[in-house]
Amino acid sequence: MSISSTTSLDELMNDLPKVRGKKSDLVYAALKKAILFRLLPPDSQLLETELAGRFGCSQGTVREALLRLDDDGLVRRSGYRGTRVTETSLDEAVEMVRIRLSIERGVARKIATADISQHRDTLDDLIKQMAGAHRQDDLYRGSELDRAFHCALANAAGMELLSPLLQRCALHIHRFTLGNVEVPRTFFQEAGVDAEHRTLLEDLCCGDLDQAEQAISSHLAHVLNRWTPSLYEAVGPAVFSSLRK
Repeated sequence: MSISSTTSLDELMNDLPKVRGKKSDLVYAALKKAILFRLLPPDSQLLETELAGRFGCSQGTVREALLRLDDDGLVRRSGYRGTRVTETSLDEAVEMVRIRLSIERGVARKIATADISQHRDTLDDLIKQMAGAHRQDDLYRGSELDRAFHCALANAAGMELLSPLLQRCALHIHRFTLGNVEVPRTFFQEAGVDAEHRTLLEDLCCGDLDQAEQAISSHLAHVLNRWTPSLYEAVGPAVFSSLRK
């Protein structure tokens, strides 16, 4: 689904793919998607009673979803103000790009010479799902799969403890780009996101540490410059060209 300025919150929620699990999983996914695309803009107040009525569930179910969003940093729960949507500022997004780049460079260097055969099925399946999201023009699902893929790379590199930090940074970078007016509303890339990530995986498994690190750096620079040039410029193009020492 392409997101336009006229898309309503209800339409966005109804368009969610089937979410398996508890009802709170659906509430969480729906609100998360709405926040990422700014249909719930920063400082919006989220009332448990209203959301429970909207989703036809208990306040406890809504509360569980809001607690997960709070863990993500997408909302902030405080006593007198209730639950409100947070904001990812440009300065925060810049620092998250730098942190993510540092983590992924370390992952790339590990992947370059590692045996990741036991992780290939997971990585290949995620790439296959990316192809489906691309065909359906589903930006939200594409972003979810992108984060899952990069965290799976960290796991394959034996750096599982960094996955939560990588996930947090990638989520807020995506929030900044997906909710920004610079984002192209047509989900079209010449090669397709699946082919792009398959090429990246091949480049990472090259056996050369520096080459693998350059591959992930170029990938992140290309994606960032394509979606949000202002963030790319704020981070600084030179950051992506230097190698770890």
